[in-house]
Amino acid sequence: QALNVQEPFMILVKAVLVLGLIISSPWVFYHLWDFVASGLYPQERKYVYTYLPFSLGLFFAGAALAFVFVFQPVLDFLFGFNLMLNIDASPRISEWVSFVLFLPIGFGVSFQLPLVMLLLERLGILSVEAYVTKWRIAILVIFVLSMLLTPSDPTSMLLMGVPLTFLYFGGIGLCKYMPKKHSPLGPGEDPK
Repeated sequence: QALNVQEPFMILVKAVLVLGLIISSPWVFYHLWDFVASGLYPQERKYVYTYLPFSLGLFFAGAALAFVFVFQPVLDFLFGFNLMLNIDASPRISEWVSFVLFLPIGFGVSFQLPLVMLLLERLGILSVEAYVTKWRIAILVIFVLSMLLTPSDPTSMLLMGVPLTFLYFGGIGLCKYMPKKHSPLGPGEDPK
């Protein structure tokens, strides 16, 4: 349903822009990487080559989870709730497109949790012991963020929170078992 005459056209423009961004993204990222890589040391380039595929895999896993498993239960819950209240739901096309575009992006970004944990651990901000001892607080924060990043229904919150809980413990394993690089000059030395 469209409530004004330009809405279907604007939705088509938005969909074409998103599709164009997706199709052109490898070329755009290649040129961005070519620009950034010229200023990096070889060891810094190696980190990007190591973690970028892992990051992309996590992002696509989160987006695929949203498309394959989350949309149907969320829509069933929301339409069932409307029927229970005897409300005939006829959503606007702009709301549908926003829902379809932003829910997978939210899932994809949230699935970067293990890499964020590894980064915080490598920078010395948090330790593996802190992750292990504060796991209850972390799970509470995960479920609160899941509630905020998804539509306001318990199904989508659980479908985001449960995988993120497993990813949290996977992040602890990643921090624990990924080899750390030590400076050959010893601790506290500047490698220059």
